[in-house]
Amino acid sequence: MKLLICTCPEIRFDLEELVRQLTDAGRRAHLCPPLCTPAGLKQAAALARPGEPPLVAACGSARHAGLFGRLGKAANVIDVLGCAEAEEAAAAILLALEAPAPAPETGPHSRSVLVVGGGIGGCQTALDLANAGCPVYLVDASLSLGGAMAQLDKTFPTLDCSICILGPKLVEVATHSHIEVLTHARLDRISGRAGNFRVDLTLQPRYVDMSKCVGCGACTEVCPVIVPSRWNLGLKPRKCIRIIFAQSVPLRATIEKQYCIDCRMCLEACERRAINLEDVPRSRQVQVGAIVLATGARPFDPALKSEYGYGRIPAVITNLEYERIVCATGPTQGALLTCRGRAVQSLAFIQCVGSRDRRFLPYCSGYCCTASIKEALLALEHHAEAQVTIFYNDIRTSGKGFEEMFRRARKAGVRFIKGLPGLIREDADGRAVICYEDLAGRGRKELTVDLAVLAVGLEAPSEGLPFQNLPPERDASGFYRPRHPILRSLESTTPGVFLAGTSQGPKDISETVCQASGAAACVLSMFAALRQN
Repeated sequence: MKLLICTCPEIRFDLEELVRQLTDAGRRAHLCPPLCTPAGLKQAAALARPGEPPLVAACGSARHAGLFGRLGKAANVIDVLGCAEAEEAAAAILLALEAPAPAPETGPHSRSVLVVGGGIGGCQTALDLANAGCPVYLVDASLSLGGAMAQLDKTFPTLDCSICILGPKLVEVATHSHIEVLTHARLDRISGRAGNFRVDLTLQPRYVDMSKCVGCGACTEVCPVIVPSRWNLGLKPRKCIRIIFAQSVPLRATIEKQYCIDCRMCLEACERRAINLEDVPRSRQVQVGAIVLATGARPFDPALKSEYGYGRIPAVITNLEYERIVCATGPTQGALLTCRGRAVQSLAFIQCVGSRDRRFLPYCSGYCCTASIKEALLALEHHAEAQVTIFYNDIRTSGKGFEEMFRRARKAGVRFIKGLPGLIREDADGRAVICYEDLAGRGRKELTVDLAVLAVGLEAPSEGLPFQNLPPERDASGFYRPRHPILRSLESTTPGVFLAGTSQGPKDISETVCQASGAAACVLSMFAALRQN
């Protein structure tokens, strides 16, 4: 919501001080010429967003007599003329900003919901809404639901199998009568307002008939084209036509046409005649009353921290690549091996790669400390005699059971060294040599390990969603900004659009699931308010 402050000459306090206090509170304010003048109205109208009434701090509705209605339908006005000082006015404005969002327009509205993102957060939101009777469109750009959680080996703090937890939930989503799963889809346009959004999307061609394919894999066996697997982060080859992973939902094959050599061997191998090499994109339009953004976050690119040698030194990998290596469905069938096929006898985890760094991600990514502790314990499960070290800035294990896992790791023999390495180089045997400063006063030291695992931070996706009227605001880091960080943390700045999981900042799985259910509850609350209007 735009905040406009009238520079009325009758205001008795310093308006610049008011703007400064609002800025400190995370609210951007615009000083306008007196809004009862043509110049003030013109500037305010230029700042006001189409379809969203601004909040106007001025002399109050009893005095302006509807004048500010020219700034937009039902413009919100708060009287600050009677405030004696800037602090009082700032408190009144912040209280008005924290008030419930204006009710959507009355009239016909849809009870359908669009959930953007098919990770664990999007799936939980979709299930909660569907179980409440709301039709749900679950949209994801990937070939399968599951998101990043599907790539993990185990989850913390219980070290339970990730896909064992996620798989049944994916099946429940895919088989629910109120949920329509739209994978390999692209959002083209989002218009309308709360209660009545229109969403245009494109279903990308798979070149396989979804109604005929049964996921038998016969086409994959005969395909002669071999390319790196993005699912396994380039650590394992795959075929041009394949099912993205063994437990994918939907369990259907897809041809990547840019790699296809048109040999048509898959067409001959498919007994169900499911291959359709002439497949084309299909347009789809849906009407929904609310939108939940569960778009997730992306890992920081550690190649930007060139001192760690990622991309140049094969023994330096990311924590997600490590997860794929130790996973039974990964490139080594769960064997903890180096890129040269040797068993890993020593490894080190390096924290805060990208995070808490003013050059890259100035914030803490939250999940990394506990994830590295979990991965250290997994290394000891594979090789009980392995030498495992964690280089850390601060250990932040604030979740339930996280501190206990930290203590368990120390008891198991994981060595924790306070201080982040300054350089990683490669020795003659292809091992990683970690150069660091010993903060205990022992000077500069080196540690040679078979694998150096970088705990990379999480950053916001670079691409935006195609909102036409009033796109949700993003913060300085690119994450979606909540309407209020404490009181309305699951509402975006756009009425009718809600937030779940890492779409608004780094989170772990359990926190994401909690927020997903909370976002579903917010949607149902909004629908209840609509029924009363």
